[in-house]
Amino acid sequence: MSVHASPEHAATELDAIVRRAGGVLASRQGASVVVNYGSAAGELAACVSAVGMADCSELTKLELAGPADAVAAVVRAAAGEALAPGGTLAAGEAWWCAAGSERVIVLCEPWSADRLRDRLEPCLAGHPTVWIGDRSAEWCAISVVGRRAMEVLRALGVYGPSGDPRQTPPFAAGTAGKARALWLLESDRRALALVSHGQAGLAWQAIERAGRERGIRYVGQDAVARYALLDRHPAAAEPA
Repeated sequence: MSVHASPEHAATELDAIVRRAGGVLASRQGASVVVNYGSAAGELAACVSAVGMADCSELTKLELAGPADAVAAVVRAAAGEALAPGGTLAAGEAWWCAAGSERVIVLCEPWSADRLRDRLEPCLAGHPTVWIGDRSAEWCAISVVGRRAMEVLRALGVYGPSGDPRQTPPFAAGTAGKARALWLLESDRRALALVSHGQAGLAWQAIERAGRERGIRYVGQDAVARYALLDRHPAAAEPA
């Protein structure tokens, strides 16, 4: 089965929100991304001391679906190990996220998408019952990044009635306000919401409301990338 390149997506309400907020767009290795909202340094400082929210809709988003055994075999061959429902794995420049035993979402940066597709092609060829769809043009992705990210997620109800992230699978269906979302919990300081284009504006506004008391700020990809480096060394991300 061929894995085709993702089509361009139509403008969404989220695109309009980002433009009104002063988002600076730039092309990064063929993908259009919001690099900043005027001050990458200030946005990074906001992530370090509080929390930021970023439009990461440029991510490539693939969906694998089929019989559980076949899906597990494809993921094991492509990523190195199979996943339990709700589990995640960072491997091969991608996040592999099990929405269930018969459905896995794979996320990667657009500039590594061709390598991901090349990796998947032979795995899929051996398992014709596994279907693959490219959701890049259908879903938006919103990142919540920073020291107080967990507080925002708790306010949104991502951790469920207990409010305890330890009782929450790293990938699960949930909401962002009134919008349905799939939540990838990358770390205590980073999470990603996948939402349909039609509900992306609702999700963005809900995240912003939940973060107001926690000093949330719109941030661009420059700040997100720099904070990701700090997130690998949590002590360095603590404010002075």
